[in-house]
Amino acid sequence: MKTWIDTIVKFWWFIQGITLLVFGLLAWIPLSIIGIFVIICDYFYDSRNSPVRMASRIMLMIYALAYMIYGGMLIAVASPEIGFAILLIIVGLVNMVLSIKLLINAFLNRK
Repeated sequence: MKTWIDTIVKFWWFIQGITLLVFGLLAWIPLSIIGIFVIICDYFYDSRNSPVRMASRIMLMIYALAYMIYGGMLIAVASPEIGFAILLIIVGLVNMVLSIKLLINAFLNRK
């Protein structure tokens, strides 16, 4: 049985995938592809097949790292408003914390 934290984590990654998919269609098509990729990884991160689960969690961690790099570059170069910059930082930190949690659980062979 899933806990409410697992449901929130799954919803977090799904919302990011949907957001990238929608904004990618409006701005830049590779963002849509990344959004689809995040949704697929979100679907498989609690798979019963251990190699699939581990690969999915590693990919979500790589995505979180790339998001932090891209968000940092966006803050440094584009100079967004302070609220948007804080939002980018918070989302990036939450991504990193959640991906590290998922990866540790995968290494410990827990769901």
